[in-house]
Amino acid sequence: MNMFATVIESDSESLLVRDVRTGDEVRVFFRGSDRFMPGDRIIITYSGAMTRSIPPQITATSIQRIASVNPPMPQPQPTQTEFRGVVLQRRHNSLLVRDTMNGRQVIVNYPYAHHFCVSQQIDVKYDTITLSDPPRVDATDITPIC
Repeated sequence: MNMFATVIESDSESLLVRDVRTGDEVRVFFRGSDRFMPGDRIIITYSGAMTRSIPPQITATSIQRIASVNPPMPQPQPTQTEFRGVVLQRRHNSLLVRDTMNGRQVIVNYPYAHHFCVSQQIDVKYDTITLSDPPRVDATDITPIC
């Protein structure tokens, strides 16, 4: 995922930027970020994961300084992401799920969580994931795997 931003401040480990599209300030962690100066226009590539802290935080995989004042034309991005997991625990309006691809535990917020059982395999569709421990997602849809 890409973010077009303007640098507000920088140090050796992070930048504070203003997302041109939303106007939001975002803390961007990136080694060597002190090579960027306030006012620089940059394109940040990151996984799409963003904390819900104030300001939100992301970890960049790359940052490129650009000369253009206008943001690049937006590229179509998938609006949803999904993973397959196994329900470990059912909670009020959420599930604790183990992602079968990477083994991590994820808290899945879903208003109909009570419809699922412990040990049940599910496919979870969501828009964003937090970097908390364990990560949290707000599910847009959950499909049981039979």
